[in-house]
Formats: sequence, structure tokens, C-alpha cells
Amino acid sequence: MKDFEQALGIDPERLAADADRLFARLNDLPGDAVTVRAESADGWVSVVYDSAAGVRDLRLNPRAMRMDSDRLAETILDVLRQAREQAEAGERRRAEERLGAGNALFGERQFVGERLREATGPLQDNLERANATIDRLRNLLRP
Repeated sequence: MKDFEQALGIDPERLAADADRLFARLNDLPGDAVTVRAESADGWVSVVYDSAAGVRDLRLNPRAMRMDSDRLAETILDVLRQAREQAEAGERRRAEERLGAGNALFGERQFVGERLREATGPLQDNLERANATIDRLRNLLRP
């Protein structure tokens, strides 16, 4: 295990333990999605956004119809973006509360992925050499 830890720069036992905790706790997560409401500064555009289903409601105040179309479109997109970001942040907070903020699967996943991709080339080379050696041994052992 120490060779693996030195080669990849991560503790595989900690990663495995965190994965076990993650999967054990997934069943405990409530099924409800995070739902948020965002509103434009002037209150003319509001959006209800659900982290699982996306936009649930879009409301335009009659005064919003007096805005020029480009400004209205920009305002709608801005409010949608705000709502989506709030819902995603809520989902992250909920996951961290349930699964533990120090879980290596969250904090180190990019690092782990990069290290595994780096190790893939040499691993593939070693497997090819091992297969070639096995083929040579088979040829020597054949009558």
C-alpha cells in the first residue's frame, strides 16, 4: 500500500474508507431537492429553481414588459443563473453535512483523477510487457 501511496500521492486506505462512508450514507439522504427563489433587484423578475428539476416557476411583473427585449432577456438569464448557483450551493452544503466536509472523495477527486491518469500510461506499458513475457513463456513451454 505504501508504494501505491507514494506513486499516487494519496492514501488509498483513507480514500476507500471515505468511499465506504459515502455509500453507506447515500441511503440517508433525503429525496427532496433544494428549491430556491431568486429575484431581480427591481423585483420585476423572479424564478423558483429546483436542483433536481430546474426551473419550476418564472414570474414577470407587468412592469417588466415595458423593458426593452434585450434588457428583459438579460435580466431573466441573470436571475436564472443566480437561482441555479444558489441551488447548487445548497446541494453542496447538504452533501457536506451528510457525508462530511473532510471526505477525500470531495476534496481530492480532481487530484486523484489527475494522478490516476498520469499512472495509466506506465501501467499500460507494464501490462503489455507482462503479456509479452507470458506469451514467450507459453511458447517455451509448448511441446
